[in-house]
Amino acid sequence: MITVISRFRVRNGLEEEVRQAFLNRPHLVEKAAGFCGLDVLTDSSDPSVFLLVTRWTDESSFRTWHRSEAHHWSHQLMPKGLKLDASFTSLTIGTSIQASPGIVRTSEVIQRQTGVLSTWLMNSDAVFALMLTPDGVIHARNRAADTIFPFDPAKGLGMRIWDYVVCSDHDRLRERLSGADGEDGSQFCINLTAGQQSPVTWEVGLVHCDGAFLLIGTQELKDVAQLQNEILSLGSDLSIAMRESVRKNRELKKASETIELLARTDALTGLANRRLLTETLPREIIRSERLQETLSVIFADLDHFKPINDQFGHLAGDQVLARLGPVLKRQLRLYDTAARYGGDEFVLLLPGSSMEAASDIAERIRKDVEALNVPECPRQITISLGVAQWTAGEAAMELIARADAALHNAKTNGGNRVENG
Repeated sequence: MITVISRFRVRNGLEEEVRQAFLNRPHLVEKAAGFCGLDVLTDSSDPSVFLLVTRWTDESSFRTWHRSEAHHWSHQLMPKGLKLDASFTSLTIGTSIQASPGIVRTSEVIQRQTGVLSTWLMNSDAVFALMLTPDGVIHARNRAADTIFPFDPAKGLGMRIWDYVVCSDHDRLRERLSGADGEDGSQFCINLTAGQQSPVTWEVGLVHCDGAFLLIGTQELKDVAQLQNEILSLGSDLSIAMRESVRKNRELKKASETIELLARTDALTGLANRRLLTETLPREIIRSERLQETLSVIFADLDHFKPINDQFGHLAGDQVLARLGPVLKRQLRLYDTAARYGGDEFVLLLPGSSMEAASDIAERIRKDVEALNVPECPRQITISLGVAQWTAGEAAMELIARADAALHNAKTNGGNRVENG
């Protein structure tokens, strides 16, 4: 199986639309020969960066799909006006270790797997080591390997183990690299030659290493025992290191998601904060304009909140705000947003809602708040709300300003009421 990863950046605030468009792609590609699955990943630190990950049984299946009419037609699913940063796009095929062109030492490649083995190989003049892909490409070598497997500048990084192995041993080594013999870390003999030199038989070990293979052997008899011990423990060391790496990556991802959630959430009410609101509203406007749908905003403010703090203390005021969060959430659909704008001010985004529908929601909120009972605040709590519906060409802050003006009218007219702007 191979994995194809495309990495790109969305330039014009259509992140969610792009993600949904790619998630719809399986309906087009699921019938393609060799297709095994699709995932869409985002970078939590930069939501405009996407990874589109597809899995295929082999490279030819992916190439066939990529050249097909259906693949080109699938681009029509992208949102109108999408702009991708082409310089950000890259493609990786295969499951083997992808060593960068600057890496020429095995110790650098496996440093992330086991530091003990890496240090030993780096300091050893007697033990040679090569990092091989399953098809025999040499991705890296240590210093001792240079004498047995001399580097050919003409071939560069495209050199293969087959350039050094005697032809009669090709099939046996291919079988081991394919994993068909099921022996990982076992020692075997292989005949090697370089240029016009006579073949020399070497005893080597081959260890599977995260999609690649580590071929190691000794030039001196005194290192045989050490080599055997390293071969026996290498598989276990790499397995433990990889499991630990997976665990740490999982923990880091969870921590990153938690930090991101905290950065976009108001801790007191559990609602979105102003930062998330200012990011979401422009996207909703773009979406409403593209789909020609309605979008309404409710601007809400508690009545006489300062006297509550002054008379009963800030702890009572905090309890009032904390109880208000669930009241607002009860009136929301999955795709609506309620955010604390600041202090005792709140904003609700209602995609697809008309002025009339938004006014009904605002009235239900007003009644729920009026019936709210907060033990720490022995007085009735009321709220005023202003409603505005987005008009074509209107900017985000202009829409907020109209809803705020409607809220001001509600306050001027006595509070505990809903006004439309």
